[in-house]
Amino acid sequence: MSLIEMLFGQTGGMQQQSLLNPQQQQLQQQILGGLGGAQQSGLDLLNQLLSGDESAFQAFEAPMKRQFEQQTVPMIAERFAGMGSHGAQGSSAQDLAMGQAGRELSENLAGLRAGLQQQSISQLSNLLGMGLSPTQENIYMQPTGGLVGGALTGAGQGMGMGFGAGPLSKLFGVN
Repeated sequence: MSLIEMLFGQTGGMQQQSLLNPQQQQLQQQILGGLGGAQQSGLDLLNQLLSGDESAFQAFEAPMKRQFEQQTVPMIAERFAGMGSHGAQGSSAQDLAMGQAGRELSENLAGLRAGLQQQSISQLSNLLGMGLSPTQENIYMQPTGGLVGGALTGAGQGMGMGFGAGPLSKLFGVN
């Protein structure tokens, strides 16, 4: 508040006030200012996941496929190789086991894709909500009288009280 406002007061009226505290304002500026950098590539990835772009899913699927090839397939082959001379390796039982494992992998990957897409929708919704939420509100500020205005008001009231019961009432014939 300036010296003039302290002495003479302020006029009332509408003012805008932020709904965000300083830390929230700083975070919002970082997010909005960073959309050209790392955040932009994050938004691009979300867009690719939502569009069903194969290249976006490959990075997430690669470890599961590698684990399947390096652990699951050899484990199934070893189980059937250990059956000895019964000729189980290459049998229809081994084919069925491999097929079942492949179906499970495909189902897991489909679930992973659906989960990634759902998370992408949620993250984009959160970003949109943050971008569309009001950050300021209009508030009405009452006028203030300041020191001079307050002193004049007080003096005027005092003078009115002093004259009200005395000479003015007699002058106008009011008791």
